[in-house]
Amino acid sequence: MKRLSLILLSLALPFSLMVGCGQSGSGSADLQARVDSLQNKLDSVYKPGTGALMNTIVQPHHLKLWFAGQNKNWALAEYERQELMGGFEKIQLYHKNKPEAAAVAMIFPAMDAVEKSIRDKDAVAFKSNFVALTNNCNTCHKALKYEFNVIKVPVTNSFGNQSF
Repeated sequence: MKRLSLILLSLALPFSLMVGCGQSGSGSADLQARVDSLQNKLDSVYKPGTGALMNTIVQPHHLKLWFAGQNKNWALAEYERQELMGGFEKIQLYHKNKPEAAAVAMIFPAMDAVEKSIRDKDAVAFKSNFVALTNNCNTCHKALKYEFNVIKVPVTNSFGNQSF
C-alpha cells in the first residue's frame, strides 16, 4: 500500500506543478524575474583573477611540491600536486573565455609526469619532471606574453614553519 501511494504521489506531483504553473499568467514573469535577479547576483560574485590564483595557489604549491619531493615526503608531495592542479583547474573554471584558461592545458602532461614520479617514489624522475613542469610554466607565460614572469626551481624555502 505504501509503495502504491508513493507511485501515485510521484505521478501526481509533476502534473500538479504543471497545472499550478499554468494557472497564473504572471507566474512565469515572476519566475523569470527571480531567475534574472539570481543571475545578476551570480555575475557580481567575486572571482579571483588569474594573477591572484597564480600568486595564492599555484606559486606556493609549486614551491611546496618541490621541497616535499626533495625530502621524499611522497604523501605531502602528492597533496601539493593536487593543490597545484586545483589552482590550474580554478583558472579554467573562472576564466573560461580567456587565453589563460586555454593555455593551462599545456601544463597537464608535465603534471601527469610529476604524478607518476610521486606514485613511483622516484626521486630522480621527480626532479627531472619538476624541472620540465617549471619549464612548461615559463613556456605558458611566453605564449601569453607574460615572458617577464619567469618561474624557477625553488632554491630557498619561504615556508620555514613547515616540515617537509
